[in-house]
Amino acid sequence: MRSGHILLRPLRLTSKRVQHPRAQRKITSSSYHIATTRTAASSTLRLVCGVDRHNNYEKETLHKSIPCCGLLPQSRAQRRPYGSRTYIELEEEPLPGMETVQPYVRSSLVASGSDDSEKLPKALNMEFAISFLGTGGGAPSKHRIGSCTALRLGGQTFLFDVSEGTLRQLENSRIVPSSISKIFISHMHGDHLFGLVPVILGIGVSHKISSGDPNRKKHRHLAHGEKPTLEIYGPPGLFNYINMVLTLSCAKMNYLNVNVVELVGGRSEQGPMSSRPQRRGRRNMFLSHYPEAEIPLIARKYLEKNRDGVWVIDEPEAITEESLTRGANAGANDGFHRLPNDVNLSVGRRLHIKAAELNHLAGVQTYGFTVEEQKPPGNIDVEKTKALGVQPSKKYSLLKCGISVPTDDGAGEVHPDQVLLKSFEPRKVAILSDHRFIPTPMAQLCKNADLLVHEATLAKSDGIDKIKLRGHNTAFNAGVFAKEMGCKVVVLNHFGSTVIGRDFLCDVLAEAREGNQNACQVVASYDFLEVWIPRGGFDFDGTD
Repeated sequence: MRSGHILLRPLRLTSKRVQHPRAQRKITSSSYHIATTRTAASSTLRLVCGVDRHNNYEKETLHKSIPCCGLLPQSRAQRRPYGSRTYIELEEEPLPGMETVQPYVRSSLVASGSDDSEKLPKALNMEFAISFLGTGGGAPSKHRIGSCTALRLGGQTFLFDVSEGTLRQLENSRIVPSSISKIFISHMHGDHLFGLVPVILGIGVSHKISSGDPNRKKHRHLAHGEKPTLEIYGPPGLFNYINMVLTLSCAKMNYLNVNVVELVGGRSEQGPMSSRPQRRGRRNMFLSHYPEAEIPLIARKYLEKNRDGVWVIDEPEAITEESLTRGANAGANDGFHRLPNDVNLSVGRRLHIKAAELNHLAGVQTYGFTVEEQKPPGNIDVEKTKALGVQPSKKYSLLKCGISVPTDDGAGEVHPDQVLLKSFEPRKVAILSDHRFIPTPMAQLCKNADLLVHEATLAKSDGIDKIKLRGHNTAFNAGVFAKEMGCKVVVLNHFGSTVIGRDFLCDVLAEAREGNQNACQVVASYDFLEVWIPRGGFDFDGTD
């Protein structure tokens, strides 16, 4: 297996206020202009979007180097009904050793538009992409905000941690806020949490705007007057935090139902010792109820861990003939044509979502998460299936899922191995937050993941004592863990706020490669990096 890595120059952000030219005074929120220049060494894509307010406009320039993988379009970008005048420039810089993983990497900036899906291999069009909106550590820098990772699933999006500034990152990315259906909070530290309430409010506003459009598919399953629901999973105390911030800031929640599911039963669910009640009659801020701050549209729920130390957040039922029949009898909206493992099911798509504890710091309840799709349908030979006595019908979905079906005349049976051209393995991602070591239940969940997200806050030279003191880990240990668990790609993130130059990232990548002994691909993340996982998962030794 060939080993590759991704490296980039730091993002440089400059902002200044200038007088708006009179010739361009009539600029609306939906007007865009793209200027593209290309040289022999690199290519640059520029997106200009503007709103004219009092003849002034904001000018911001984002310079970011990304792998030269030919995935940036030169056509019209997606229109977005918000934003100040923004210039986004993407510079490609070819680097050696990136050939293996490079085809699956692109930018999630809105400047890239929707058209570059046409340039991706067909297997990549079944959306299962990891977008890194924030890759910094405890303090944001000019180049990175705190932790925020998005999993895009074709019609719905999951967010993992929501640092301060995430809402702004969303407005510059491909992700529409109303597509976010689930948010997962690993722990209650500010660099993973402080952007949560603004994102909740932003999702509500986005739903309000899109609810007036009858062509928006995501609202067709809602009854008249029914509000969409956002699910948030995290440690005890998350419900109190959200309600307190919304109540004390006098914010209004009118367009969105929020279910806050607290994962209870962890070793540190009561919080640090300093926050636990020392006198009789005092309440624990993490576990207690504060009725005076509760908001009607926000509900509190609890989820217990199982005997294996795992919180099972979602466990879809297996695809059987019974589930197929039940779907057909339920009506058109829940019908057979879209089984729970259909990759095009959008918000109805069911996945295996699990969480387990990480050891971060004493008193800080911390989780890691894994998301694995059900085994996707395979491809069948339609002509051969017809010849065996089964005409196109609901039976084809069962054959694609590996279930035998009777022939149309009832005289025989067709087996999947007779008609399947190709089957696909389910894709799996593991997202680990801050930790000093990974307990066994979490490690077991990470086995054979296509993509592992692991922090690289510290250096190998810092030693074990600093790992224990700081509660963070190294790129070397990320490489070792990825090799032990059989992961195919490990993405390093949560870099410190110090100046991160080329030499620093080269050292980080070298440490990870030393740890995994070139057993998997290594990627150094940056804000707006997006990695697509092809249907069937990565297969660097064969063909995807």
